[in-house]
Amino acid sequence: MARLGIESSRGSTVVLDGRELDYFGGCGYLGLAHHPRVVEALAEGLRRHGVSAGASRETTGNTRAHEGLESDLARHLGCEAALLLPEGYTANFAAAQSLAQEHSVALVDERSHPSLFDAARNAQLELQSIPHGDGVALRRALAYCGSRRAVVMTDSVFPSRGVVAPLAEWAELARGHGGTLLVDDCHGTGVLGPSGRGALEQAAIGGEHVLLTSTLSKALGCYGGFIAGTRAQIERVQRRSSVYVGTTPIPPAIAEAARAALEVAFGDGERVAQLRANIAVFRAGLERLGLGRSREDLPVFSFALESAERMLELEAGLREDGILAPYIRYPGGPAAGNFRIVVTAAHSLAQIERLLDALSRRHARTR
Repeated sequence: MARLGIESSRGSTVVLDGRELDYFGGCGYLGLAHHPRVVEALAEGLRRHGVSAGASRETTGNTRAHEGLESDLARHLGCEAALLLPEGYTANFAAAQSLAQEHSVALVDERSHPSLFDAARNAQLELQSIPHGDGVALRRALAYCGSRRAVVMTDSVFPSRGVVAPLAEWAELARGHGGTLLVDDCHGTGVLGPSGRGALEQAAIGGEHVLLTSTLSKALGCYGGFIAGTRAQIERVQRRSSVYVGTTPIPPAIAEAARAALEVAFGDGERVAQLRANIAVFRAGLERLGLGRSREDLPVFSFALESAERMLELEAGLREDGILAPYIRYPGGPAAGNFRIVVTAAHSLAQIERLLDALSRRHARTR
């Protein structure tokens, strides 16, 4: 499949081949990348700091913007401390490097993001894949480890499958065997939990046996990654991880934008509430069309038709109607591909209804 060449974006719309289309792809769940407060914070940050930090934070690349963002992340997510990394992928590498000094085995949910597997290999942990969400299999694997400590690794959310990991169970299993649960919360931050603060809030877990990684680039609409946990855990990452020490951090201006995004996301709860209202409308409509069910708290909707040809035809028809609802082929997904439709807090009710109407008409034609 050819890559898209998006010319510009306004949050819930994109310009593609000279046409503005309603956009139902990506991961900007809270619709913050174009929020005026976030954009102004970025602009002011650029005026004050320029484009790049220019050096590792442990030499001359640290700024008050980075430190302020780490403090804000910890406060909003209910953790003692947080540490910024250049992106979500490298956050997993840094976390695994730190944990490898006390742990020798990585037990990774088989459906997890490739970054967790790559992080375990990079940290020279003995890697074992665990059947998806299978607590019985995890218990057996932990028992087999004996006296060796294990890092249990999993995504919090498997978005295209509409599944949330059994984090409370897995955290308790890891703790009971002297290990640590490493949770990649990239698709949970801003989405899961009563107030949208993510996996730790949803599962009511934390402490020295749980370490969280996540991203600023999905629900928060910015860029970069981070690790969150206890102060002792974060200090160990700072001391032990060559990925943290040897990389240039996100630009300070991006850090300023992310601080504004956090305040918009969690200041009054309106963005999370709007996201959930939009999810409910689209979920009900998709079920009426017989195109699958999804969890009520997840903004990603995935479904497949019986052939790639029919899905290509449906995607093309939706574009004719002024809608970009992506048909994708992604590693680990169905061989013929699937639709991955995302509803965000930025979508209007009219946009969602247009998509449902177009799906109804176009899907009926392709049957």
